[in-house]
Order: sequence, then C-alpha cells, then structure tokens
Amino acid sequence: MSRKVVITINDSHEIDGQTETAKLSTVGRYEEKENGYLLRYLESEDFKGSETTVSYIDGVVTMKRLGGKHNAQLIVEPGKRYSCMYATEYVDLMLGVHGKEVKSRVGKDEGELFFSYVLDFNTGFCSQNKLKITFRFE
Repeated sequence: MSRKVVITINDSHEIDGQTETAKLSTVGRYEEKENGYLLRYLESEDFKGSETTVSYIDGVVTMKRLGGKHNAQLIVEPGKRYSCMYATEYVDLMLGVHGKEVKSRVGKDEGELFFSYVLDFNTGFCSQNKLKITFRFE
C-alpha cells in the first residue's frame, strides 16, 4: 500500500573538520515492504528532474537518485563497505561507502530513518555523513 507523506531530510557532512548542514522538506510516497519500506520523492534545486528512492530493508539503507544530471546509488549497512556510483553531467565516480549506523522507527502517524556513513575516494577519506529522514503520513 502506498501512502502520501511529508518528508523532511536533515543531513550533515564533515570534511576536514568543517561541518556543513542542509535541510529539505518535500512531499513523497511511503510504501510498506515485507521487511521494511520505501520512500520516494522528486528532487528540487540542484537535482531537479530526478526521483529519489530510499529503501530500508532488513536494516540496510539503499538510496537511488535517477533522472536529471546527477544519478547516484548509495548502500549503507553498518560494518560493511560498498562501492557505489555517483554520476554528474561531467564525470562518473565510484565512491567507497562505509556504513556506521542505521536506525528506523515507524509509528501510526509518522516515522524516522537515521543513517551514518563515511565516504572514501581512491581509498582516501572523503567525508563523514549523517542523514535523518522524518516522515509524516497525510
């Protein structure tokens, strides 16, 4: 069953001791799955024209952005490293994603997904990242 949700994304990225934060609020869809759920929403601003799907299945987060100029796939599983794709209009990159933490909670009226990970490029540290996605059923 698919339900309309209001999604708020808070993210922080730490690079060389400097932390940058961003917040996005949008409307999307929530779809329950056998061992988790999917969140889908249309991107705006720099990623306009893309659709992002965030899945939480069996404690693993997968984030896919397709369409537009910036396609990406990110897999976050605590204690594991995945090679993930990030494509821009200029270059395609392979990044290492080291999963640190994944937590999820879904209630009757709202839910929350938190995950953190470290990115590396050519096996060198790139950034430490945290995302908190909250959603409220309409």
